[in-house]
Amino acid sequence: MEQFITELSIQTLGEGFTDITTEINNWLHDNDIHMGILVITSKHTSCSLIINENADPRVLDDLSSYMKAIVPEVGFQSINDNGEFKEYLHSEEGVDDMPAHIRTSLTSSSLSISIKESKLDLGIWQAIYLWEHRYSSNIRKINLHSICETKKTEISKGTENFHAVITKASASKLNKIVSGSGEDMKSSDGSISDTKMDLLIDRIHDITT
Repeated sequence: MEQFITELSIQTLGEGFTDITTEINNWLHDNDIHMGILVITSKHTSCSLIINENADPRVLDDLSSYMKAIVPEVGFQSINDNGEFKEYLHSEEGVDDMPAHIRTSLTSSSLSISIKESKLDLGIWQAIYLWEHRYSSNIRKINLHSICETKKTEISKGTENFHAVITKASASKLNKIVSGSGEDMKSSDGSISDTKMDLLIDRIHDITT
């Protein structure tokens, strides 16, 4: 197993969604990462990461509208104290700042996803989005940390398996059985038929597994 870690810089254009699926898949491909786990982490407290619909953009529009409805600007109406309106205490960084922190808390700052054949193992209608909760554009830092097997690891494993088969039986024993089998299977003209060759291969397989 190997580990890879990097940081992506994502430019956002204000409140909304940025699809980062392709950029992550490109990183997996460029590093020959074949299979494993990827942990994706946002290094911010006013944006979040989600997995959601990648086909109909109206889904994202509805998500945004719903989140704004349940986490309004300025303050909120308490479910206690007869519905008293309470202003946010943290308000120095703009009316969108405290709501952004709350929206981040209600969603996710980190995702763990399987990697299969050098791609994120997502459903056909799924994508990974960076959800910007601030009104201004920002450059967001996203950490990628993969624990994985690379394509080079797969090749190495195949080579090791080949050597394991060859060394499982001693060279002299293998040679003796192959030679003996070959003599037994020869036809009157000294050749070995395809059927008898298949039997010989099966016999070699039996002693090396």
